[in-house]
Amino acid sequence: MILYGQRLRKLLEKDNLFNELYEEDRMIMLEDFISVDGNLIENLNCNIEYICNNRPSKCPTCFSEDIVGVQIMGSYSGNLLWECSDCEMDILRFDAELTEKYLKLAVGLWTNPKDWGYVPRKKFN
Repeated sequence: MILYGQRLRKLLEKDNLFNELYEEDRMIMLEDFISVDGNLIENLNCNIEYICNNRPSKCPTCFSEDIVGVQIMGSYSGNLLWECSDCEMDILRFDAELTEKYLKLAVGLWTNPKDWGYVPRKKFN
């Protein structure tokens, strides 16, 4: 998965689309992000000892400065965690126990995109 993300980024950078797509945080459904089997926090690609309440200036793994906020629908109103756009490492915003509680709130959440009204394609995550 990491290799795919890096390839996609290189293609987007080539066409100067990367900054357009990653300049804002993203909102996703939990099931589109991780498996919902078992302990949810164990399904994240993160070090549970490393916590950043605010957006980190760089990734603790690859030292990239391309960090985006991740909002998970139904879990927390705001960014629940941070993600490195280069190595796809997840960085917790809250401790593991609280993050697990927020993630569990989003299990089984469903939404119908047709109920959202019209959203221009350029505003998609």
